Amino acid sequence: MNVFRVALGSSCLIGLVQIDKLGILEGIFAERYIPHAVYDEVVVRGKERTGADEIASAVRAGWLTKAKVRDMIAVNALTTNISQGEAEVIILAKEMGLDYALIDEKTARNVAALMNVKTTGLLGVLGMGFPLFQKAAAVIQIRVL
Repeated sequence: MNVFRVALGSSCLIGLVQIDKLGILEGIFAERYIPHAVYDEVVVRGKERTGADEIASAVRAGWLTKAKVRDMIAVNALTTNISQGEAEVIILAKEMGLDYALIDEKTARNVAALMNVKTTGLLGVLGMGFPLFQKAAAVIQIRVL
């Protein structure tokens, strides 16, 4: 049952694309938001790189939602230690009262913890998705038998 609401960072998105598991986000999380800075990093500036087409498609399909951060002063304050994308993920999670900020970088996770924003990363997402992997494997096994 997908009940959690999350803001997604670029490293988690790209990592999921690299292992062909981006779609698992739809099965795990009720609401999935990508801040403009992350979208810009992965899709616009990263046009020819891994994840660009898949993230753009997910946004067009409507299961991944671009969201604008309101407090850019807070974002700018954080960018002295972390990237613009990571800062927007943290501030967006705080502003919207999201359950998690999905970021992998240690420094960004430490900053999020100081701001009382829960985090998880790629491995955490895969762990949450494990029951879905098991279900898919069972269906494949039944079809093979």
